[in-house]
Amino acid sequence: MLLILLTLLPEKRRLNAVALFVCTVLEIVLINWLIGLNGAASNPYAIILLIPLVAGLVQLPFRLATAVLLISTGAQLLQLLASPASHHDGMAQHAANMVWSFAGTSVFIAAIIFYYRRQLRKRNAAIVALRETQLRNEQLLAIGTAAAQLTHDAATPVQTINLLLEEWRDSPDPALIKELSEQVSRLNGLLSDWREVADDVRESRTTTYRSSGLIKALRHSLTLARPEALIHWQTCNSDCNIHADRTLLPALTNIVINACEEASGETDNGVSITQVVSTGQWTLRIANPLNNAPPENAPVIGRQLVHSEKGNGVASVLTNATIERFGGKVSWEIIDSRGTLTLETTVILPAEQ
Repeated sequence: MLLILLTLLPEKRRLNAVALFVCTVLEIVLINWLIGLNGAASNPYAIILLIPLVAGLVQLPFRLATAVLLISTGAQLLQLLASPASHHDGMAQHAANMVWSFAGTSVFIAAIIFYYRRQLRKRNAAIVALRETQLRNEQLLAIGTAAAQLTHDAATPVQTINLLLEEWRDSPDPALIKELSEQVSRLNGLLSDWREVADDVRESRTTTYRSSGLIKALRHSLTLARPEALIHWQTCNSDCNIHADRTLLPALTNIVINACEEASGETDNGVSITQVVSTGQWTLRIANPLNNAPPENAPVIGRQLVHSEKGNGVASVLTNATIERFGGKVSWEIIDSRGTLTLETTVILPAEQ
């Protein structure tokens, strides 16, 4: 039927409500006219009148749908006037009962459809409200994660400033002023970065990173944060695009810093970092000797709060939450290589070539 065919059109080419209302009314009038010419209420195919009625009740706004119901019911009642005169009284009464029953059924179906449309509208509104609440919660989580990351990163310069102030009290030295200025500048940089991160999260802004540029920024960040760390970078000739906000770089930096802290010990062989670009994803693997964390903690690192004096504690949970916001995942695995335990951290993010 015409009305059903119109509903199959692509969304951009569908008729507006008024045009759809006109088509529905024309189809109802046409079908009623045809049935009226072929036995009226006694026609066994009169049930087909419910098809355009139901289609109109489902697709049209409430007022237009109500108008369709009234027109359809009125057209059905007019069939009483079109009943053949040859019908005897018993048949005429039967036809009248069929028409009234059909009209009542139409009203009953309309009531059910209107009820479920109302319930569906309420449910959709609840889903929209829930989605907005979830979005706000995600933003709060992201900003909270960035704030926690700031606290974690700012701990070192704050401790350094306290030590320098103690040295200044013991023996004032102009050279300490320069070191204090460097640490204060570092704190200012962290605060500035955090403001940019908060703005990006609040406005849902994302940045497209080239993997090569991201690695370059990561190396620069680690040079400032852990200049003494021994890090082996494996080269990668492939490149890709990664979509994320500004919390990505601090999260990756924190993962490598945790690896450096975990590697520090009697057998500090440094940290090895390898990146792999494959179809649809970018992988960063960080391997470091396991010197401090208990091996049994590996399955729950980043998912539960575990005791850790050096790395892989609360910061890992925060980092894992950040990576998951971008559709990625972080996993930790302990590898036993000839009696030497190595902790391998794998970061996987969606990417485009």
